[in-house]
Amino acid sequence: MDQSRLMEKDPRAQLAIRRWDELRQERARFEPDWNDIARLIRPQRGGFGHGEVGDRTLEKPLNSQPIMAQQNFAANLFGTMNNPSNKWMGLAFEDPDLNRYKTTKEWLDAASARVLASFRSSVASFYPATVQLYSDIASFGNGAQYDELVLERRRFMDVTVSLAEVVWDIDAWGEVTEVVRRFTITAHAAADMFRGRGPLPEAIMDRAAKLDPHKFRFYQHVLRNPDRIKGRMGAKGKAWLSRYVSEEGEALISEKGFDEMPFDIPRWEVETGFTCGVGPGFVALASARTAQLMDAATIRAAQNAADPTKLVPDRDVWELSGKLRPGSFIYGGVNAAGQKMVQQLEAHGNIGLTIEEKREKFAAINDAFYGQLMNLHGRTGVTPLEAMEIQEERMRLMAPNLGRVQHEFLRPKIARRFAALVKAGQIPPPPPEAEEQPLNVSYQSAAAMAQRSAEGAAIMRILADISPLIGLKPRLADRIDEDALIEALHEARGAPASILRSREQADALTRERAEAQGAAQGMAMAGQGAEVVRNLAQAAGAAGGMGAPAQ
Repeated sequence: MDQSRLMEKDPRAQLAIRRWDELRQERARFEPDWNDIARLIRPQRGGFGHGEVGDRTLEKPLNSQPIMAQQNFAANLFGTMNNPSNKWMGLAFEDPDLNRYKTTKEWLDAASARVLASFRSSVASFYPATVQLYSDIASFGNGAQYDELVLERRRFMDVTVSLAEVVWDIDAWGEVTEVVRRFTITAHAAADMFRGRGPLPEAIMDRAAKLDPHKFRFYQHVLRNPDRIKGRMGAKGKAWLSRYVSEEGEALISEKGFDEMPFDIPRWEVETGFTCGVGPGFVALASARTAQLMDAATIRAAQNAADPTKLVPDRDVWELSGKLRPGSFIYGGVNAAGQKMVQQLEAHGNIGLTIEEKREKFAAINDAFYGQLMNLHGRTGVTPLEAMEIQEERMRLMAPNLGRVQHEFLRPKIARRFAALVKAGQIPPPPPEAEEQPLNVSYQSAAAMAQRSAEGAAIMRILADISPLIGLKPRLADRIDEDALIEALHEARGAPASILRSREQADALTRERAEAQGAAQGMAMAGQGAEVVRNLAQAAGAAGGMGAPAQ
């Protein structure tokens, strides 16, 4: 590498390091609870504080119920939001009338299919990374994911970052405007990661050459470009800057520009003015703490009952390393008078914990993770209509939080994918009537469709209600717009655009059918007229053969 371009004590590197310390202070109030959540609910995470993520000790909770509840919630969240087996997203124009044209609907379907394909495992790491993200959101109420198109690998690299490694800032509107990630890697790994991106300090390169296992600390700082020059090539013309810096020498390694913020920081529930949110794990934390203490007390009581403390007069009777074994002898266990020299400490204290009390805590943990609504397993006698109602109730209760996740995670993620595919020429230009029209993301996941299905169910209920009355009041049927009806049902069910003809095509088919029916009726009437004439002629002929009438 060319070390001549490396400048130590770079102000940009110093800014990244300083901002890490400043932004960590903003979330210091959350970290004690996050450490408890990691200890009891998500043991894979942790390390919040001044330590390094890789140096943390994996916790060993006494009960797995909070962990299973969190995992079930995250899995259900992934299945309802981003199931790779379903078409969970689409595109739509802001003009609803434009979305009804067949040509534009077919283009939207084609463009949506291209964007959806960019999330497949063959070209991206989105799905496994998103499972991690939803587990973080379920536990801590926050998640962090970074994505970048790596041309040399021909893949979109999606990485869910541990919350212990990343801090962020928000603007007056609550939008994330700055992200700093701090991570440690070995010198050899750093040389491989930054090969072709920029020079590394000499101390790191020397260690890399020796394959030294010593780790160095690096920062990635993403912020708005304050000196952006629109139309300029390179990082100076981009809206966002991404800088990699090393703590060693406070050196700037590389600087790259992005048109959109490459970090997504979705949050479950956020109070105004706070940078961090809270999630179901925070709600379950109180019960998880109590359940941990209950299990610890029960285990200690059971251990004391199974192996009580022994009372002995001196070491001669009971050696320091002495243990009770079935069939063994304790010399000196009784005296000459037959009195026992070894006795158990009588401890009859009752801890007062019942199975019902523990079950109450476990039920509270399960409810905090929407367990009663998220899981239908084991329920018998549930009809399809009841299952749909449960699904709709689940979506209604989680709608505000799911809306935030869609806004802060899926919407910007899809927008970046779309822009990258357009730039690569993978998406054809829209129809002429749709050029320069703004696009929106249309969510078509199980969660979104459950919310929309309520509209379809309402339409079908209205039709069922008025059907018996149409015979008495035909005007009720006249109030139904058949085109609006089929389009509303089509949208509520999320069916492909290709199955629905345009209104113009349907009108043309209706006219053709009416003309064909008119022609058929005309031919039938003409045939009937000819039959009448033929019958009259035959009747007249028969009368003439009988002779003239008498005078």
